[in-house]
Amino acid sequence: MHQRLIARLQAVTGLSQDERAVLNALPNTIRTLGDRESILREGDRALNCVALMSGFLYRQKIVGDRSQILSLHVPGDIPDLMTLYLPTMDHDLISVGQSTVATVPHAALKALFDKQPSLVHTFWRETLIDAAIFRHWVGNLGALDAIRRVAQLFCELAVRLEFVGLLNQDSFAFPLTQADIGSACGLSTVHTNRTLQALRKRGLLEWRGELVSLPNRAELEQLAEFNPDYLQRKAQPT
Repeated sequence: MHQRLIARLQAVTGLSQDERAVLNALPNTIRTLGDRESILREGDRALNCVALMSGFLYRQKIVGDRSQILSLHVPGDIPDLMTLYLPTMDHDLISVGQSTVATVPHAALKALFDKQPSLVHTFWRETLIDAAIFRHWVGNLGALDAIRRVAQLFCELAVRLEFVGLLNQDSFAFPLTQADIGSACGLSTVHTNRTLQALRKRGLLEWRGELVSLPNRAELEQLAEFNPDYLQRKAQPT
């Protein structure tokens, strides 16, 4: 049930056999969520962390009369890991499309760290990578034009899904809407639509239903000026 989490950690850090065994033994409760169903709302006090097993989640902040997507989360992520030490939520955590999560009590995670201290560093590294992704998004919002912002988003998702074996010939499931992309990239829905059309015309993006394909991923990455180093993939053996 922790297959995606283990795949994610294996891709960025590497895990020993003992570490994989204790992660597999973590007590958890499986929960299936519908589209736009909330896991936590701003002001809630969390007693558990959730490991995303399938689907997508996003963090959302209501600012004035509009919502802003702060981050997207793919299987293998634990988007509320910070609640181990900062239990009061300062944003919403929402499912987009149908998703499945494994809910793990804070007490069980803290007991895991006592039993396997090396995993403290592994999970601390996850929070640092999460912060690096957040910084990257903020930089993109401030410095890139619309087409590069949107291209960066798809390039990043392709790498993160590849980590956990969910990228198939540069295609992946994608239940988000154009409005979601606009919220994540700081664009109006009209501007988002024009930007997506421009990527389609260049032959860099295909989006049919809930399936996205990147027909020329290398060219898309070049357009986006995308460098995946901030995602911290573990160096592959040569």
